[in-house]
Amino acid sequence: MHKNIDLRAKILLSLGIITLLSFVIITYILSMESSEMAKDSAYQSAEESAEENGTYVKANLDFAMDTARTLSYTFQQVRLTHHPDRVVMGRILAKVLQDNPQFTAVWTLWEPNALDGMDADYKNKPGYDGTGRFIPYYSNQNGKIHLEPLVNYGTPGAGDYYLIPKRTNKETVIEPCCYPIMGKNVMITRVVVPIMIEGTFDGVVGIDISSETFQKAITSAGPLERGYISLLSNDGRVVASSNPSKIGAAVEDSSAKEAIKQGKRFSTMNKDSYEIYKPITIGRTTTPWSMSVHVPMGLILEEATKKRREIVVHGIIWTAVISLILFFVESRITNQHLKKEIKERQAFQERILRLASIVESTDEGIIGLSLEGIILDWNRGAERIYGYTKQEIIGKTIKGLIPQDRMQEFGDIIWNVSHGISVTNSETQRIKKDGQLIYVYLTVSPIKNQRGEIIGMSTIVRDITTQKILEKEMTRMEHMNLIGEMAASIGHEVRNPMTTVRGFLQLLEANPTSEHYRNYIPLMISELDRANSIITEFLSISRTKATEFARGNLNDILESIRPLLEVDAIREDKLVVLEKGEVPDLLLNDKEIRQLIINLSRNGLEAMKEGGHLIDPR
Repeated sequence: MHKNIDLRAKILLSLGIITLLSFVIITYILSMESSEMAKDSAYQSAEESAEENGTYVKANLDFAMDTARTLSYTFQQVRLTHHPDRVVMGRILAKVLQDNPQFTAVWTLWEPNALDGMDADYKNKPGYDGTGRFIPYYSNQNGKIHLEPLVNYGTPGAGDYYLIPKRTNKETVIEPCCYPIMGKNVMITRVVVPIMIEGTFDGVVGIDISSETFQKAITSAGPLERGYISLLSNDGRVVASSNPSKIGAAVEDSSAKEAIKQGKRFSTMNKDSYEIYKPITIGRTTTPWSMSVHVPMGLILEEATKKRREIVVHGIIWTAVISLILFFVESRITNQHLKKEIKERQAFQERILRLASIVESTDEGIIGLSLEGIILDWNRGAERIYGYTKQEIIGKTIKGLIPQDRMQEFGDIIWNVSHGISVTNSETQRIKKDGQLIYVYLTVSPIKNQRGEIIGMSTIVRDITTQKILEKEMTRMEHMNLIGEMAASIGHEVRNPMTTVRGFLQLLEANPTSEHYRNYIPLMISELDRANSIITEFLSISRTKATEFARGNLNDILESIRPLLEVDAIREDKLVVLEKGEVPDLLLNDKEIRQLIINLSRNGLEAMKEGGHLIDPR
């Protein structure tokens, strides 16, 4: 008796060790994969946040630069008429400021007597200083337009907004600085465009944007799930940040600072944090800014640690369950796992159908444009895709919706359309009102008048961002499939020694010398079979492949497996009776239905006494 118990203990111990090692290996692999996936997700989130927020800020700065450039061109034309009117020019500046409340101030500064040669007539008048030069500074104070003359324009440092473009004859973005507006110092950034007439520098036009405006833009662009985002000027100083304590601070990393100055992408990672810097190029300036995202490594690893703990806990639970099953019979566990698998697969199918429904229900936007890219028509589909209403967007340039790296592509489209060549289903990217970057299909066609002249273009826009997301989801499912295949391989290695043990037990059972412990061998074989069944169920859970359905008839399936069930019944002195009814063809998986019916029938045979009847109902 002692030897029998010792042999059984050795067999159970061997199976327990094999099962434990299998779970340890599987748990380790899954935890490592989940950790890497969590890190990749955090890095991708930081990259996308920097890109989206950088695009949002760039759009604001580019719009300010475009506005200043337009004013410069307008004033050049006014000057060339030889009859410039200072009052009219001032009204133009005030009107631009009134129409763009996001600007803090709009101003111009002309060289002495360069405008109309009448500086002496305007000395010390409202909006002028003692020089009489045309230097109006229009600021927006609580919705009211205020006029005062520019100050400090001849002082190096404080007057760089005038002295630098005068020296370089180039568009310039001045680093954030304090400037007195109505007696109060305000932190502003200046966008400046020179006024060049016949190759001669005659003055500048500028637009001031307060640092508070950038801070609101950073906040309204959307919070970062982990860490914080910052807007940095060309000298590496923080202009705005979702972490207000960082405002005004300078970048300490010399490599990052150099990358910002040169307009290059840069990322760095240490034990404490992960940081990424995305350049922001403004107009034709040579002083790019940068958008940075700072994510603490503790937050990045937090999700990975959480998933790893969950996997370890699940592994311990499953190990304990299988160890108990080696001693106690739990016949109902098969049905419980099967119901769980069916429920998970149904949830997966519903999710796929829901995503497909979203893709199918998208509306297309139709936009009418002039050949210069001015928006003339804007339908509801475009409102939904971009977020702008018709009142907000009509009359503005389409370039505000185009990322900087797609400008050349847009120029090619305009060239093709202006030459009568349509562009069909061109995949590209656009910017929504909230700064989000979306993927779209464009179909652009020329619009002709009755004489056949091309006077504009029609653009049909289809948002395919959801489709891109779906493609990423399918890639993730392929990764999960790979993990499932690895788990299946490990399960195969576990089954091989189990099969060997079962074979030796059968040999012992047939050996006459094993009579004194033969009563224990069937129980051990039964427990081995049950352990094999549990491993099969565990591996089935790791599968992520969707069930394939085909039309079939339950009666045909019952008829095909009846001989197998009858053999099982005869062997145990029991009877199987099949009573078929009329049933329609159904969408089903033939293999899984067969296995389900066999499992249910064998459970019924095991539960009945000898001489019992098993009836498959109609």
